Amino acid sequence: MADIDFHNIAARNGSQRDSFEELCCQLARRTCSENAHFERFRGAGGDGGVECIIRHLDGSIIGWQAKFVFDIDGLINQADKSLKTAITVYKDLAKYIVCFPFDPTGKTARLTKTGRSTKSESEKLDDWVSKATKEAKTNGHDLTIERWPASKIIALLLNYDPSGGIRQYFFSESILSVEWFKNHLVTAKHIAGPRYTQALNIETVLWKRFSAFSENPEWSDTLTSMLSDCQRTVRTLQQRIDAKGNNELEPKWPLAELPTVKKHIKKCEEALVLGQELNANRSESGLDRLLNSLRLLRASFIELENKLAREIDEQHGKGSANSKSFRSFMAEYQVSFPAANLDSVRDVIKEFDKLAKWLHDPAGYLAFKKAFILTGAGGAGKTHGICDMAFRRLENEKYTCIVFGHQFSGLPAEWTRIIESLGLPAILGKDGFLDALNAAGESSGSALIFIIDAVNETRPRDYWIDRFMPLAYEFEKRPFLKLCVSCRTSFMPVCLPQLDRYPVIEHRGFSGIERQACNAFLSFTN
Repeated sequence: MADIDFHNIAARNGSQRDSFEELCCQLARRTCSENAHFERFRGAGGDGGVECIIRHLDGSIIGWQAKFVFDIDGLINQADKSLKTAITVYKDLAKYIVCFPFDPTGKTARLTKTGRSTKSESEKLDDWVSKATKEAKTNGHDLTIERWPASKIIALLLNYDPSGGIRQYFFSESILSVEWFKNHLVTAKHIAGPRYTQALNIETVLWKRFSAFSENPEWSDTLTSMLSDCQRTVRTLQQRIDAKGNNELEPKWPLAELPTVKKHIKKCEEALVLGQELNANRSESGLDRLLNSLRLLRASFIELENKLAREIDEQHGKGSANSKSFRSFMAEYQVSFPAANLDSVRDVIKEFDKLAKWLHDPAGYLAFKKAFILTGAGGAGKTHGICDMAFRRLENEKYTCIVFGHQFSGLPAEWTRIIESLGLPAILGKDGFLDALNAAGESSGSALIFIIDAVNETRPRDYWIDRFMPLAYEFEKRPFLKLCVSCRTSFMPVCLPQLDRYPVIEHRGFSGIERQACNAFLSFTN
């Protein structure tokens, strides 16, 4: 078990100060109840006087500030400045918790050389807390200040870290450091051999799927863009409804359908809000709510589309609503656009359909999954895609671990073999190992992805039939761990159990981008 000495805390995230801050935030997160919302802030100067907060349902906020200083005067000076900032930024701040890596001296009578008594560190801290809370109350804040000294932090660690994995991560310099992850991926690249050539990089659809699974910003950017396109079509539809009839070139909105379309627009706005909430806080329940909203929305708009199309056909002749020649004739010779209302409805359907289709695709929904199975034919590029993803994530300070199917056999047990394959001490044990990985993922601000590549190369081949589900469960119950297992498609029935809980996604290599792949390969060989 790693010794808990804050002078020797491992320099995670760049420095000991950052590491202490991260440790305090991880402990703060574990105090958060199910009905409250935890938020972590990163980046110097951007925290608003707090490292993290918990928002309660009643709107009240608990904020944490970590100070990696070992003298009481420096602590009080820094904490006071941070508190003033926090009170300004967070109007509903109800409790302010100050974390520091030492235990202040107790109340004892001490005299200086001149015979004057001096205050102990605890007394100085008490004085500051009393003064700060009074000032806050004067400014309209009913605030409580709580202290987390070294002893409190250690007690919380012992309570929330029964396996010792968190302590190993924060107090064992050699375990799961940035250098460790770099060296691990170099080793994985050598084990992959000719299946991975780092210099030859062709982006396939697999990258988009891993982008979603690995919480890459590209996924969030794509969702934001799609929501924006949907919003644009809704605004255009609203403009069609709001037209006062001064423009004779386009038809007025039919009065009979006015209440219906207004109701549909309100549903669109509700769906867009669900999409924005999903982007801010990813959850499968949030995804289900949005998909259900999109399904109902589509049915409503299809019905409206059919009504508008029938009206055009009744007025201008059967088939006019979908006739390109009729539209061209009306635009060129009559300078009229009778299908403008219909087209605005169809544009809404088109953009919301694109959003729904993306969310039903692995490139969309994998963002909400904790584990998945990657299949594909031999030589399809599964290993290459996995290794490429891992190196690209490391460039962004996100972590990935890769082990290979051929590294497993009957003995030793799978967890022991995994730990040994990564060059970590076996004394960690399963829970200590997984909790250390989880702490590393949380420290990076993103889930750590653990990959077992090519389980079809494990001997015996049915090795994972009874082992996969228990293994996946251990990853699934830790919030900052995700699992991907790859298997050649033809060996799936004999290597893995029947899977309903986790998605099985097939990689088809360069299908659809054959020309780009050939050009890239020829350029590489030349």
